[in-house]
Amino acid sequence: MLRVILKRGKSKPFWLGHPWVYSGAVHKVVGERSDTGGPCLVIDERDNVVGWGHYNPHARIAVRILEHRRTTEADFKPPVFLDFVAKRLHAARLSREKLRLPNAKTDAYRLVNAEGDGLSGLIVDVYGDRAVMQLNSKAMAESSKEIASLIMKESGVRSVRALVSAHGLKFEGIPPLNETYGEQEGSSEVDIVDNGVKFEVNLRTPQKTGFYLDQRENRRLLASYCSGKSVLDLYCHAGGFGLHALASGAASATFVDSSEPALDMVAKNLELNDVAGERFAMDAVTFLKNAKEEGRSWDVISCDPPKFVRARNHRDDGLKKYARLNHLALSMLKPGGVLLTCSCSEHVNRDDFLRVLTEAAHRMRKSIRVHRVLGQADDHPYVSVAPQSDYLKAFLVTLI
Repeated sequence: MLRVILKRGKSKPFWLGHPWVYSGAVHKVVGERSDTGGPCLVIDERDNVVGWGHYNPHARIAVRILEHRRTTEADFKPPVFLDFVAKRLHAARLSREKLRLPNAKTDAYRLVNAEGDGLSGLIVDVYGDRAVMQLNSKAMAESSKEIASLIMKESGVRSVRALVSAHGLKFEGIPPLNETYGEQEGSSEVDIVDNGVKFEVNLRTPQKTGFYLDQRENRRLLASYCSGKSVLDLYCHAGGFGLHALASGAASATFVDSSEPALDMVAKNLELNDVAGERFAMDAVTFLKNAKEEGRSWDVISCDPPKFVRARNHRDDGLKKYARLNHLALSMLKPGGVLLTCSCSEHVNRDDFLRVLTEAAHRMRKSIRVHRVLGQADDHPYVSVAPQSDYLKAFLVTLI
């Protein structure tokens, strides 16, 4: 194995269990494949083995640690990679069984959430009897066929589509990949059930892995406020929030997304559930401005925009975008109305986001009343030592 030796004073986070060794923490790499990367031991400045993982000399995250030693008092021997993956997949499946996933009302769920399940660089989402795996590291991508086989064996799905993420392409130097392993399906679409609501998911060219499973509990919660109400679903994608609202007796639902293909999905999903709703293909801010001029308002609004802050140096501009968007959304609420507003930017923490909401309400000479502080679904666990993976922040609020 390669030996990745850390700089002096850089080892503490990894003894605590942090899975990512950035290139700036690396003193030197010893071994024959130091120029191409591969399985490695991570060594601290005292020549102690910290853990093992995979080294990628071309990535911003130089090493993704898969197993930590924790203490120098214990012997440490790295396992066979695929045996290790099989063990972690089994543990992940047992964890989802405890969450009662899948069940009669939900057959789509996240089986593996990368670092949260001890498999940095791998995400696996199950959609009925099919699965999609997103490959964020070179090591996972190079073993995609074997990992797909392990997923099928562990979960019982008939096929696995393997995709290299945009992050993998840009920051890991992984070649593009869009391959299906297992049974070759005649159609790239699959029907799923989420909290009893039907959706069609496109697995051939999906956005992320095809569906935003991380919002499952939040969709169910917001739907409980929607009976008899008018609902606005901003950045609707497949229409998750609005369709849950209609299934719970909402009087009307309006779907807004700048993507025409997304609104085509909404149309199919409305038909699947035998409900109706109005659709607008435009930017959410433009829609809200037009709606304000027209004097429109809603009882319940969901706002789940894309990542506005993709790097730390974009943080100030991103916070301004969140402030503008949420000021407009709050101004569209009917008296007593409810807003569920979200941020998936890992560089924006909950305090930052709540401050944005507070200031947005202050511009209206009002205050925010927080009913619930929310995050990603239970099948999207994260490790406390790597808070970057606690990416989804959401607040259920009203104005006073």
